[in-house]
Formats: sequence, structure tokens, C-alpha cells
Amino acid sequence: MNSSMSSGIGPAPSNDTCLSGQQAAWLASSPTCNDGFYCQSSEGDLPPERCNPTFECHLRRLQEGWNFCDKPQGTLEPVICPEGNYCAPGGAPPVPCPQGSFCPVGTANPIKCRALSLCPEGSSHQRDLVGILLCILLDIVVVLVWMRRFSLSSDLTRLWSWSRLSKWNGREDKVGKVEEPQEERGEEEQGVSRLLSFPFLSVDDAAAQPLEITFADLSFRIRGRPTDILAGLHGSCKAGSILGVMGPSGSGKSSFVNILGGKNKASTGEICLNGYKMKPAELRALIGFVPQDDLVLPELTVRENLLHSARVMLGGQLGDHEIQDYVESLIACLGLAKVQDQMVGNVAQRGLSGGECKRVSIGLELAAAPKVLILDEPTSGLDATAALSLMRLLRSISRCGIMVICVIHQPRAEIFALLDTLMLLNSGRQVYFGEAATAKAYFIGLGYEFPSFCNPADIIMDILPSHAWEDTDLPATEGKSCMPVTGISDADAGGASDTPQQVPDILLSIRQRKASWARQVWLSFCRGTVQQTRQTASFCLEIVSGSLIGVMIGLTVFEYHGHIFQGIYHPPFELLSSAVNYRMVAEQGLLSCLGIGECSLLPPKIELNEIRLHLSPHVACAAGPPGVKLLGEEKLIFRREQQSGHSRSAYFLGKNLSVLLRMFLSSLHYTTIYMILATPTISFGFQLAIDFLYFYCMYGLGCIVAAITQREDGPLVCMLSCLVISALGGCAPRLALVKTWHLGWFWYLWPATWFSEAFYNENTSPFAYLYQLDGASDFIGYKNNRIGFDIGLLLLIGTLYRVISYGLFVSLGWR
Repeated sequence: MNSSMSSGIGPAPSNDTCLSGQQAAWLASSPTCNDGFYCQSSEGDLPPERCNPTFECHLRRLQEGWNFCDKPQGTLEPVICPEGNYCAPGGAPPVPCPQGSFCPVGTANPIKCRALSLCPEGSSHQRDLVGILLCILLDIVVVLVWMRRFSLSSDLTRLWSWSRLSKWNGREDKVGKVEEPQEERGEEEQGVSRLLSFPFLSVDDAAAQPLEITFADLSFRIRGRPTDILAGLHGSCKAGSILGVMGPSGSGKSSFVNILGGKNKASTGEICLNGYKMKPAELRALIGFVPQDDLVLPELTVRENLLHSARVMLGGQLGDHEIQDYVESLIACLGLAKVQDQMVGNVAQRGLSGGECKRVSIGLELAAAPKVLILDEPTSGLDATAALSLMRLLRSISRCGIMVICVIHQPRAEIFALLDTLMLLNSGRQVYFGEAATAKAYFIGLGYEFPSFCNPADIIMDILPSHAWEDTDLPATEGKSCMPVTGISDADAGGASDTPQQVPDILLSIRQRKASWARQVWLSFCRGTVQQTRQTASFCLEIVSGSLIGVMIGLTVFEYHGHIFQGIYHPPFELLSSAVNYRMVAEQGLLSCLGIGECSLLPPKIELNEIRLHLSPHVACAAGPPGVKLLGEEKLIFRREQQSGHSRSAYFLGKNLSVLLRMFLSSLHYTTIYMILATPTISFGFQLAIDFLYFYCMYGLGCIVAAITQREDGPLVCMLSCLVISALGGCAPRLALVKTWHLGWFWYLWPATWFSEAFYNENTSPFAYLYQLDGASDFIGYKNNRIGFDIGLLLLIGTLYRVISYGLFVSLGWR
């Protein structure tokens, strides 16, 4: 464009057309009128004019918003079509916007309102009702679901066992019924009897063979430490027996069972099963390990917890009817029939007693029908009666042919009498290994006295730390003390070493029992969905918080009626332009990112209805707790299930899928309130889509933070991370300025930039006929016409965050 066009073609013939009394100037050499303007000059085939504005008009044009003069400054000066009206192409006079359409400032053709929108005659914007209707409808559904939340559990349980899923495992469901015992017995007695007669326990001839674990010359040293935690351990344990491991605190009991259970690898020595040398991964597949802490999902009932474990570990060979029969027998065996439909609960939400929780923990491992059961201090934290009851249960379980190995601390006499074999440790050294019944006689032979009225276990525990044990004090004969360093004799092994070929068949049978990966994803998804239905207070708080954030952000531009962008008009009308407003739409993108990603003023933990809700400020107002809670609250659950043989990727994927609906509902409420108040030109569906995708990204970021931080530090780190990332949207500092620093690539690494660019383009592109958008985009730094690319990047980044978090979770999960 030449210089004369930039300042007007030339003076008009007279000066009586300008309100200021000054000489008017032609804007063009021939009659013309841009779309979105009313041009009186077009009626007389005269070129449009420009007049210097009056003082009041000049001040008005310098304002940030609503910077249009009330009337033309000259008879032939074009004027932008006012809001609520449209000016047909060619400079036609303003006409009120018809009903069912809306006309923002500068409208050439009425914009048809979308379905379910309020657009009376003369509307300058539309108010979408589709969001309100969806919110009301879905909220009603959520309330109905909550009102029948317990029956929903059974509904999801039926979905959980979807019969078609069994086809993924290459077989159809089979109904296997267990005959009830004829005689009346106690609940646990009946349960044990049913387990003994259950067909699955003999489903494979190789797997049904008696087993014996032997270990020789085991030692363990943590890297970087000069001394061994364990040294020179020998022994064996047979199927159907209970091996008790005792010793003072710090003697290495937990380290020993961790090695035996495959959680840690011994520094020296070997562990054999029927003469077959076992690797840690093979031990984990064979053994059910019950940790000292009860790692059970509190939102699920006893039955739901056990069913999930059984369906994962046995779903490859058994139909769901058989699995349910097995779990019924297991519940009866564990003595949990009366509480099977009660939620486990936790410290904040009262549920089961300590003894009942421990039985559920044992049941989670027994649900996989393991050959060996290892327990780390199962009686810890229980009263004497509950501890005795639990040990009697373990005694009954051993009758099913399961080898039981447990760490016992200060057992009462009745518990000590239930042990078949005893292993005593002191300072990482083996003091005694043999029959528990002969331990007393062994120490009497060493010169110690056992008063008749005292518990032998207490006397032994007093002896262990008080005696300076030397190698010469540790007998190696009669099978009642530590075995010879050279190994375990064939006689002690009971001939089991002659059948090592059975072990690969047993391991193969165990692998074939597991449900397919696809079914494990489905089971994890269903379990996560049930958990969501039980987090009512947390979910309601997320909805309310998201709605409030929508109110706060929407009110920031409520007075502008959706007119949040002002640019320079196309030639030849650029000299009529008012003050540009490029930043407001970019600021709305920034506020949306902060609102979705922050809500950081919410406390990380609050007490509501005696339920502790762990809120994640990183997705806070709308996505709420799922991110940090998944990898923070359930990190130990993930680790336990991983060690038990559950698929890590199936657990992670199913868990993430189960919270998508919750995230959608939260983002829907936020978007609905924001759209009603802000009334941007962007469509409701598009706004909901990018809001949901940003929630998706922030949730994934929360997973990463939870994977690398402690549970108590996660909320604060998430808050700070999302605050910084949400600010990197290209608004302040402007992306164009950042590019001059050669740091644009860093801004493009984060989802806020792609969200803001998509939000900016969708709000400005409808006015491409009116404003010069390239100049505005150059000023901010965004690129035009790549909205699909922006959306794709948001989806990719959110998915990549999850891949990274999964990798971190797996690699750091053992630490």
C-alpha cells in the first residue's frame, strides 16, 4: 500500500461533513465499503471519507474495550456495524439481528445460533444451554448412581465378569460347583474343607505335586555397606508346614523373607524348589507375599478385593463362576463371611478391624492359589486373641498343602505351639533351625533354664541377644540347627531334589492361570470405576470448585459480551481503527490454563464427613485428586500387585481410563459456567474439547510428579509445577518476545502454549474478514490456521506424560 493510502487519498471537496469542523480526507479513490461496515458514501457512489475525530470520540477510541464512537465523525465516514445488528455486504444500513442468530460488532451476515442456545432478536452473543442441560442430565444420573451405589457395585461386578471377556483367554466359562461338607463344622473348618475339595487345586498334575523349598549359604549385603545383613543361612520348608522365623529387632528376619519371596536378590547362596535353582522372578511367581502393612483398597468391599485378585490371577484357566465359587470358599476359610460386603475402610473411614484387615491381606494372596505363602509379621498390631486366631487360620491354610513361612515377633505360647519348624536369627546369623517343639530342649542343653510357668518363646527371645554367639556354639547335626555350609543333604531334602523337572511345569501352569492382558485392563477399569462411585464427597467438591473457577474467570470478561479481540481493520479502513486489543484473548487463555491447572488455594487435605480427601492442586478444581492419588495414594498397592504377578501396564492403563469420565464431568461443569458468563465466539464443543485435553495433560503431569515424590510432598510440587507450566502459554511474556531470546522451543514443550494458541485462533478466526489477523498473531507470537495441529499436540503431550510417568513409576517403584 502506498503512503497516500495510509494517510488518506487526499482532501475531500469540502469540510462541512466532519463533526470536528476539519477537512475530511478520502480513504479510497472510488466507492468501496469493507464487510461489517455501514457506508453512507456507497449510497451516492462517492468514495468513503475519514474525519479527524472529536475529542470525546478520540478518547473513546483509545479505550481498551467498547472503543467505538457513538456516531460517524463525518457524513461519508464508514462506521462499524454496532453489536446486535448486521450490515449486509456493500455497506447497507444496520438491521437488528433476527431471532435465532447473533451479531457481534462488525457483523456482515447474521451468525446462526447453535441448537439449544438463547438468541432473542438483537442478540450480540449467544448463551449456550447445551452445557446446562448436559450438566443437569448427568448430575441427575450421578445422584441416582450415588443413591444406589451399593447395588451399582453388584452391577459393575457383573460387568467385571463379562462373559465375552473369557473368549480373550481362549475358553468359555465353566461352572464348577464345590460339594458342601455333610457335617456341621465351624465357618473356617468348612471353608478349609471346601478349599481342599476344590477342583482347581488339582487342575494340573505337576502343580499338585508336594513341594519343598531349600536354601543354602544365603547372605545379603546392601551395596556400599561393609557388613552382611545376613550370612550363612541354611534350611528347608515342606508343603503343608509352617516355618516360623524369630529373632530380635534388626536380626534380619524381614530381609530373609524378602529374599525368599523374590523381592530382593541374595548376595551369595541359592534357593531351590525340589532341587531346581530358582530366580527371584520365579520365586515371585510361585510365592504369595503378605507384607507387614495391610495394603488393601479401602473403597472396595472384602469380596470385591478378593474377586479382583482371583480374576486376575486365575482368569486364564477358570471361568467366572468357578472363580466366584473359589472366592466364596476362601471367604469362609478366612472367617470373613459376615463382613464380605463391608468396605475395608482406613484410618479416616472406619471399616474392618485390624485382624479382619490382615485376613483380607492374606486372602489377596491366597486368591491366586499360591504354593507358598510368606507373611512378614502377620500378628503385628493385633491383640493376643486376634493374633492367635490368625495363626490358627494359617495352620488351617497349611492343611491345603500350602507352605507357610511367617516372621513372628514375641508369640504367645499357644502361637509358638502351632509352628512346625523354627528358624532363629540374631544379628543376621542363624542360631537355630529345626523343629519348633525341640527348640526348648536344645537351649536347655546349652545350659539355659525354662521355668514351667513361662512362655518358651519369651525365654528364647531373651536368650538370643544376651548370648555372644560364635560359630562353635551353632551345632550342625541332627537337622536341628543350621545346615552345613556345603549345602543340604539328600536325606534332609526328602528326595525332592530328584524331581527338578517338575518346577518348570509348575511355573508354566502358574503363568497360564493369569487373565489375558486385555482382560486385566478391563478388570482394572471396572475396579477403578467402583472406586470413583465411592468417592462422593471428593467428586462433589471437584464439581463445585470447577464451577466456581468458571464463575471467576467468566466474570473477568462478562461486560465485553464476547468482544475480547480488537484488531486493525483491513485496507482501506485501517485509519478508522480504534486501539487494538490483542492481549485480552491471550489473557483468557492464560487464565483458563491457570484455572484448570491450579485451584491451588484448596488445601491438599481436608476432612469432610470423617473421610480424608486427598486433593491434588495440580488439577485441583476440575480433575481433582485422581492424578496424585493414583500414583501417590496407591503407589504401594501398585507395588504389591506388581509383585503378586498383576500386569503393571494393565493396572496403569485401566486406572487412567477409569477416571476419564470423572474428568469429563468436571471439565463440563467448568466449561458450562465459563461459556455462559464469557460468551466467547468459540463454540461450546470446541471449548469443552480443549478444556478436557488440558485437564488430560495436567492429570498426566500430576502422575509424573506423584511418581518421583513422596506422597506428602506431591500436592505442593504439583501446585508449583502446574503454576509454572500454565504460565508458559505465550501471553506474558509474549511468545514473540520469547522467540527473540531463542527460547521458543522451550515454550512449545508445554501444553499451555498449544492450548492458548488453539483458544486464540478459534476466537479470532471468525473475524478474519474484518481485522488483519496476521499482524495480531505476529505480535503475540502464535501461528494461524493450525487448530487441528494444536489439538493433536495436546493429546500427544497428555499421552506422553502418562508414558513417562509409567516408566518412572516402574523404574522407581522398588525404591
